[in-house]
Amino acid sequence: MSRSNRCFFAFIGAVILLSAGCSTMSRTEKQLAKVDSFDYPDIPSPGMIPPERPRNTGLVYSNDVLIVSYDIEVGKDPLRKAIRKYGAELIYDYKIINAMAIRVADPSRLDEQIARFEKVRGVLQVSRDQVHYLDPVRPAVEFK
Repeated sequence: MSRSNRCFFAFIGAVILLSAGCSTMSRTEKQLAKVDSFDYPDIPSPGMIPPERPRNTGLVYSNDVLIVSYDIEVGKDPLRKAIRKYGAELIYDYKIINAMAIRVADPSRLDEQIARFEKVRGVLQVSRDQVHYLDPVRPAVEFK
C-alpha cells in the first residue's frame, strides 16, 4: 500500500470516528431531556407506577370565603366590627400576614359583599379564596 493510500484511509477513518461521536448533546443530556419533557413522564423507581401528568384544572374559587387584608396600623377592630355587622363568620385570623379569612352570609351576592368589605376602614384588599387541588398520590405496587 502506498503512502498516499495510507494517508487517505487514515483521513477517512478519522472523519468516520469524528462524525459518529459528534453531537451537540451528550447521551446523558439527551436522556435527561426526555425525562424533563411532558412526552416522557419521570422515570419511576423499580416497582413503582409512573406518576400521572399534572392536571390543568384552571383557577377555582371558593363560593363563599373571602381573604381580607388589613393595615396593621389601623388594626383589626374595624374589620371585626364589619364582620359582625354584615353577618359574616370569621374562619381564620392569619398570624403570619395581616389578613383574615371570612365566610360571607349570602354567597349569591358575593360581589356586593366584596364591595362592602373594601369600604371598611383599614382594609387594604379583599380577594376571593382560591382552591388548589393537589395531584393524587398513588401507592406503589409491588411486582412479583
